[in-house]
Amino acid sequence: MRPLHSLFALLAPAALLAQVSHGGSPYGWGQDEAIAAPAAEVALSPLDRAALVGSDALDVLGQFRYGVPRQLNVDVLAGGSWTDLPDDRRMCRLVLRSPGAVMLSLQFGVFDMAPESRLFLYDEDRTHFLGGFTEANEQPTGDLPTAVVPGDALVIEYVEPVPALGVSRLVVSGLTHGYRDIFAFGPQGASRDYDPGYQSAACHNNIICPEGNGWEDQASAVAMFLRPDGNGCTGALLNNTAEDGTPYFHVANHCYTATESQWVFYFNYESPTCVGSTGPTTDVLTGATVRASDYFDDFVLLELFNTPPPSYDVYYLGWDRSGNTPQSTTVIHHPLYDVKKISFDDDPATSYQVTPYQGAPQDTYLWRTYWDDGIVQAVSSGSPALDQNKRMVGHMWEGAQTCSNSATVYTGFAKFDRSWNGSSPANRLRDWLDPSNSTTALDGFDPNGQPSPPVLVQVRTLLGGCYDPNTGLHTDALRAAGMVPLTEPYTAAGFSHVGGGGNESTSAGVLATTGPLAVTDWVVLELRDANDPTAVVATRSALLLRNGNVVDVDGSSAVAFAVPPGDHYIAVRHRNHLGLMTQNPQMLSTTPSLKDLRSMPLFGGGQAAVVIDGQKCLWPGDVTGNGVVAYSGGGNDRDAILSAIGGVVPTQVVQGYYAADANLDGTVRYAGTNNDRDLLLQTVGGTVPTATRSDLLP
Repeated sequence: MRPLHSLFALLAPAALLAQVSHGGSPYGWGQDEAIAAPAAEVALSPLDRAALVGSDALDVLGQFRYGVPRQLNVDVLAGGSWTDLPDDRRMCRLVLRSPGAVMLSLQFGVFDMAPESRLFLYDEDRTHFLGGFTEANEQPTGDLPTAVVPGDALVIEYVEPVPALGVSRLVVSGLTHGYRDIFAFGPQGASRDYDPGYQSAACHNNIICPEGNGWEDQASAVAMFLRPDGNGCTGALLNNTAEDGTPYFHVANHCYTATESQWVFYFNYESPTCVGSTGPTTDVLTGATVRASDYFDDFVLLELFNTPPPSYDVYYLGWDRSGNTPQSTTVIHHPLYDVKKISFDDDPATSYQVTPYQGAPQDTYLWRTYWDDGIVQAVSSGSPALDQNKRMVGHMWEGAQTCSNSATVYTGFAKFDRSWNGSSPANRLRDWLDPSNSTTALDGFDPNGQPSPPVLVQVRTLLGGCYDPNTGLHTDALRAAGMVPLTEPYTAAGFSHVGGGGNESTSAGVLATTGPLAVTDWVVLELRDANDPTAVVATRSALLLRNGNVVDVDGSSAVAFAVPPGDHYIAVRHRNHLGLMTQNPQMLSTTPSLKDLRSMPLFGGGQAAVVIDGQKCLWPGDVTGNGVVAYSGGGNDRDAILSAIGGVVPTQVVQGYYAADANLDGTVRYAGTNNDRDLLLQTVGGTVPTATRSDLLP
């Protein structure tokens, strides 16, 4: 066991964990009307908060706690209360109560989500929620920890479509009963950014301060991580010679416990001001696997389960394995779980070695520094030591200071070069960072400095006005008659594209394709914000094929959007059909995955689409393009059809590419066989001509 003089007190709250949200919000969130609390409840016995607080003290090494673990075995979906929702979903709610707590966090021993299902956690006062969590949050280990929620009761809310697309399993194996209000939730349960309730020394420099100028890239590589046992340290992403953004994350071995699948990594936890002690905690990843480690060289190289998304704007540190003496040393770190700091030693480091315990078979080799500006403290352990070339040459091993003794108490950094070689890939760095073992020094890598490939969206949908259930295809009349325009029609009609869309054009060769891959018409694809379905992020006009595929202007490719990978609602619009949208945000990336709107759950439930022979289709008849199909009354769509054929003789017909051609056969008809007027009546219900139907886009 490493001696106490080389270890730091890791004074963190237990199980303070979080994970990436995939959008959405709990049912009825933000609405004025009260949401009835679920009847199902699991209540534990009360704990005496005063006794817990008095059971340990901050000045006892390693004894500061914010909470205690409590074991459970709760099958959420078997024990919760189920409710049918009006939008073709059903919801399960369960309350977990631990009296006397000021905050709670959960550990799911089993976390297995079915497609299109979502999970949220929130306090009873509905002031603070976590989620939505989906199958994308599943870990290889099958478990999942959560962040804290204020109060002594936590509501678990699970929502799935009807019919469900699979079977979910959610089993809570434990919770952490928080008895210290380290997040300053207060009696109102108001949420705030991460704040451990105490701060690091006053002589630290926030990374945003002028002292941090020029170190912005390197700071973006450094992250704080928390372990489920209530401890944590600082670590950093490292570049490799392939410069491919593999998320290798370097930590100190003395910060390691074999629970890395439940570690939480906080990137960009920085104060927005030079004087400040809180910052955003939204850039979070969970879980990792060990690639290499060594006790005496005091390193562990992890590979994170997930690559940090572009929105995190991370950097991968360069390194130098030469062993040359660094002429200056800079460290970027999270002392005492505080916001990111930066400290400097302007002098050359000196070399020394330490025998980690009596009778140890080998020493640990270190660089010694004395700080000229800033210091290090507990939880700075593992933070990278950067030389004058801004490359990593070591990581913090020992030597926390106070503001008054930084000139006499040194910091020891375990040498990076000593970790390079070993007896196997499991105890050396070279196999992971430089498989050819040919590079002595490597600069850092900025993945966001490269041209970003577009997100590719692959959608399949159908238009109710021209879908033929006998063939399973759209009809081909418009294209066969040469009426489909080469340039999309929406911009000219006044549709406001966003995010670079609009004026897309195809070629005559694409429109000459016949069969199931022939073009039916132009449509508009919309991507909407995962947390605000009313906010349109980007639009593109695209081609809809007879088989329902929506493709780019080349007639075959997925539709490209210049947005970062992530979750978005997907909406489809057509010039004379009502639009529709996915019920949940969808994960989008540079590799397309099919989103089949013919069968997927849709926003608004069963009334969002007309079902023809089991296939969900866009409702036809929005001739005026106002999002409402009306058969009678002011501004109705029926009169628009009559107007298109001249407005006088109802048996008159007109051929061409008209919005009034609701069935897309190339001819506008008000009366007679295959007329467009009857489609309107069917859309509004078929019996009451004064009825209307609106799209359900928010």
